[in-house]
Amino acid sequence: MKHVYLSWTELEELVSQLIFKLNTPYDAILSITRGGIIPGGMIAEALKMKEVLTAAVLFPENPSQRTTLSWPRFVQFPADDRLRDRKILVVDNLWHQGRTIMAVKGRIEIAGGYPELAVLH
Repeated sequence: MKHVYLSWTELEELVSQLIFKLNTPYDAILSITRGGIIPGGMIAEALKMKEVLTAAVLFPENPSQRTTLSWPRFVQFPADDRLRDRKILVVDNLWHQGRTIMAVKGRIEIAGGYPELAVLH
């Protein structure tokens, strides 16, 4: 995957464009570490949201164990009661294979929440 480096101005522009496409209001924002932290915070600031949650998800790094069907390991994730019956905006910086954000989406749904996904690239 080719790396794309954004200037702060480009990042602000992408976040501004994204905000107008969102299905607001949300009960909380869940930023995926590491790349979703800054855009998630920027979106929270723009929407004047106070509840910003984080999730850290790892997949096996050993090439012999790495497949698209590898099980995620949730290193950090909000408790189910923070998600249940709530509309959650999940934010990450990119969609590579979609594994991480889809794993987070699934876990929110299992907890009884209603996730919507937002990525910058």
